[in-house]
Amino acid sequence: MVSRDSFIKDNKPEFENLFKKLIGLKGVSATGEGINETIVLLQEKLKDLGAHVEVIQTAGSPTILAEIEGQSDRTVLFYGHYDVMTPGIEADWDTDPFTLTKKNHRFYGRGAGDNKGQLLAQILGLYVYKQLNGGFPFNIKFLIEGEEEQGSKNLPFTVKKLADNKLKDVDLAIVVDGSFNQSGQHVLRLGNRGALGFQITAKTGTQYNHSGNLGNIMKNPVVILMELLQKIYDFESDKVLIPGFYDGVEDPSKTEINWMKQLPYDKKSISEQTGVKGLPDTGLEYYQKLMFRPTFNISGINAGYTAKGMKSIIPHEAIMKVETRLVGKQNIQEIQIGINNLLQNEIDNGDIKVKYLVQVPPCKTISSDTHIESLVESIKAATGSGLIEPTMPGTVPNYVWSDILKVPVFTIPYANFDQRNHAPNENITEKAFYDGIKISYELLKHL
Repeated sequence: MVSRDSFIKDNKPEFENLFKKLIGLKGVSATGEGINETIVLLQEKLKDLGAHVEVIQTAGSPTILAEIEGQSDRTVLFYGHYDVMTPGIEADWDTDPFTLTKKNHRFYGRGAGDNKGQLLAQILGLYVYKQLNGGFPFNIKFLIEGEEEQGSKNLPFTVKKLADNKLKDVDLAIVVDGSFNQSGQHVLRLGNRGALGFQITAKTGTQYNHSGNLGNIMKNPVVILMELLQKIYDFESDKVLIPGFYDGVEDPSKTEINWMKQLPYDKKSISEQTGVKGLPDTGLEYYQKLMFRPTFNISGINAGYTAKGMKSIIPHEAIMKVETRLVGKQNIQEIQIGINNLLQNEIDNGDIKVKYLVQVPPCKTISSDTHIESLVESIKAATGSGLIEPTMPGTVPNYVWSDILKVPVFTIPYANFDQRNHAPNENITEKAFYDGIKISYELLKHL
């Protein structure tokens, strides 16, 4: 009988040609370039698995729903996205961003890691299983969206529309996206941090004015923002002062602490890769801060004159963008009420305007879920090892599965830590790509 690995080895040229074709179709959700062509190719490959494929129209890029009948009544949903970020400045790339280039045991191209390479590894893993076993042990549903890089704006509406019919029989959801551990070991993630992003605009006039003419007369909007910051955040204690902000923050369980202790932590290597100094001394502190504590971050302030030399002006407008990462059971709506109440006087006076830009709830699957063991065993059978991360530090829309479908959701990233997603020279290592195919194969065996 042909083995999993020998079949994959024999079909590498075919798999890599398909990968190259998929990257070449682009599929940029910000511009719509190549979206339809990408959908056509994915439809074709999903139908080769015996899937019934439907393209669901949304207010943005379409969503693909593929349904494959298995031998049991159990149904597992696999989520991925086919859209990619814009390439940015192409001169910053060492290769053509939309020509898959294999060198130094890596595949380079926009979407190689995020998320076309990972999506293709899912599909090819099922293809290998079908060729070697003839069919599938349970029902499989693929839901592949085309707007993840734009915030998955229409995903919750799509899932709500399908929840009582075509997705009502789903038992669990598996998300394949992100990067595995910096050590190179693959991981199972049980949750992710949420995000609340907002913009505060302070405006004190209709135009710039000379500071020698109106200094002490015209209010400076940057100063207004600095005063607001002191109301929102205590810099001495590193505490957010928004009323109710910490409601719902939970400490890790003993099991989760044990999982975090097993995660590799190379302080020097992480510092070299990220350029960050002052990292925690222990891995437990590092992972606890990333996984179980909310964040408050000023992602940008735009105001006034910042070019060379001096310019004696008073700016009339200042904009500050703030993002918070949320954990546990923190409630976005309650935090927004707290922000509005805290800044009510400034809002009523017309000094500022607050606009909410990102609203994604946190998501968490309980550490005692019965699927965990078989999922970890699948990763180990494919790659030799498997770690558990209680929470992904980043934000993905996993809440649509836990909150709308009411099913446990797990994330298994297939791409390397240094995949450079969203940046020039995005890549996925050759090993990561083929390990992803093997993990997909083993999930069918172990689930």
